[in-house]
Amino acid sequence: MTISEILEKLPKVKEDRGYWLVRTKGGLYYESFFDGEFIAVGWEKIKLSDVAKGKTDNKTGFQILREIISKHYPDESRPGYAANQLLKFAYDIKKNDIVLIPSENSDIIAFGEVVETPSYSDIYSNDKCAFSKRKKVRWLKTIGRNKLDPHLYKLMFSHLAISDASGYAEQIDKEISSFFVKGGKAHLVLEVQAEEDIPAKNLFEFGLYSLDILDEFCKVESLKIKSDEFNVKLDVQSPGFIEISGMDISGIVLLGLIIVSIAGGGASLKMKNVNFGINTDGIIEKIGGFLRVNSNIKAKKKLLENHTKNLDIKDPEELIKLFKELNKK
Repeated sequence: MTISEILEKLPKVKEDRGYWLVRTKGGLYYESFFDGEFIAVGWEKIKLSDVAKGKTDNKTGFQILREIISKHYPDESRPGYAANQLLKFAYDIKKNDIVLIPSENSDIIAFGEVVETPSYSDIYSNDKCAFSKRKKVRWLKTIGRNKLDPHLYKLMFSHLAISDASGYAEQIDKEISSFFVKGGKAHLVLEVQAEEDIPAKNLFEFGLYSLDILDEFCKVESLKIKSDEFNVKLDVQSPGFIEISGMDISGIVLLGLIIVSIAGGGASLKMKNVNFGINTDGIIEKIGGFLRVNSNIKAKKKLLENHTKNLDIKDPEELIKLFKELNKK
């Protein structure tokens, strides 16, 4: 298998992907949403057919929906707000968008991907959720508030039923993926799990030595990959993230493989009948051989192993998952 074929299989994120925070009525419906794999919105007296009347190119439809809401909920002081929320749920939240739902007190945040755009009505469900207007979701992961990116705390303070979270796309992408391609740029997200203060030397030498080893490998293999074109973002607050990105996607992939191999994850990447070829030989084998015998990187490799251990860097799961899948073929 060539490197171009491998790159085609990497997780790709559309630049126009939407991001949403959907409330769970103070956590009351969190388990129903999560276990039932859906999100939902209230105003039960308003049917999906009523919401459809509000979707027009002019404001006429919105006014019609607003009046329907006022009719069914005469005590609703903000029928326009309700109309906006219902339209947003039905038509703005689309397939492949990312949604976040908080549990009670936002102690746990679930991240999911919308499975299909159309909403559906489920009035016969046996779950505890009283909201029948729903959308199907595939949950990706849950994160405790104490491990959540602090930049997302402000989002959790929103009390709207549905909030546009696109302004937090960068932080959300990092939370749900350790390796992805977006806008033609690869992103390698390394989770630093160390709880105590991080020595500056450990952090900066980790970045320097990992790039130096990549450069040496590319030199040996005559690869035109330049690590000085990579960008790095640090959000290391013990725990936190190191994000390395670049337009040279294959270079970021190689860097990830080198870090995984040195960190000890290399054993799980042994391949059979897979030619991850830059030229002819498998790249996994090439990296392994290079790390074992190249004398120029011996000292840096040992220091990088120590820094990786001290920072308690978690293996990038997407890369490991990809190669395990390839290993099955």
